[in-house]
Amino acid sequence: RRSVRNIVLLFGRHTHTLYQVGRRGMSTTMQIGGGEETEKESSGGFQFEAVDFDPCFIKNIDIKNFFEKWGLDTCSHMKRYTFDEFFSKHQLDIFLKDFFASAKVQQTLQVAAGRSTWVGVGPIKSVEVEELNTKVAHMGFFDKIKELEPAVVRDNDQLSIVKCFDDMCNGVLVSDELRKMILIEDSEHYPEFDDEERKELILHTLRRLVVGGGQCQYEDDMMPYLNVTKALYKDLVSVTKNASTKMIEVTSFAYQIISVSADFELFPHNALHDHSFCYVVIEPLQRHVTIWYGAHISAF
Repeated sequence: RRSVRNIVLLFGRHTHTLYQVGRRGMSTTMQIGGGEETEKESSGGFQFEAVDFDPCFIKNIDIKNFFEKWGLDTCSHMKRYTFDEFFSKHQLDIFLKDFFASAKVQQTLQVAAGRSTWVGVGPIKSVEVEELNTKVAHMGFFDKIKELEPAVVRDNDQLSIVKCFDDMCNGVLVSDELRKMILIEDSEHYPEFDDEERKELILHTLRRLVVGGGQCQYEDDMMPYLNVTKALYKDLVSVTKNASTKMIEVTSFAYQIISVSADFELFPHNALHDHSFCYVVIEPLQRHVTIWYGAHISAF
């Protein structure tokens, strides 16, 4: 859990910051622009351009098929934009304000208004955002799942997922030990990933795949989820080799937008908000930002 000091450093003196403590720990709402009127145009701090970018679920036929099977093909997308100024964390308020106020973004970025309806974004008055971790640079992060007792997955090539009695978690059926460990807080294996690990973008990525969309056909094996998680994570973040330690390190900053105050809704009223997502991954060295968005809308 982040300290108040870290949150103040993150958002700086340009915002009015409110702290909300709930089951998921501390979340932060920062007021951008002030007052009740949305900003009509960019502050001039950052300018954005949409770039051609095909994520793995577009260019890789196998992953594309998995996205269709998991119900993610019709309710999620990934977009990338370049920006023209140096970015540091204390500028996040200005960055997000300029991003949503950008005409180039408004022309190309959409959010779901229903199961088959999309609308463009617009300027925002405020945003609730959570900073995520991007410390993980390899798939060994998930190795401990294979060692758990009672087992979550079987010790075979495909890591067959152990089934469990049906349960519900915020509108999603949980019928195996993998989803149970990831989603249900009072389950036996939920504490295997601590609070800081659960803030890792790579674990968020796995969670979104395991839950899927509103028409998800779940996998019997964990390997497909791991393989697609690896490919998606490589789309989302950039890495470099530390000259001193010779270790690979992630250079990107990741945030999850929880909600916005604007003339558009981030997720439609019939979406399951706990299972919908909007990730903003900022790469300061290459000066691009990647948006991964998904609205979980039930088929029924």
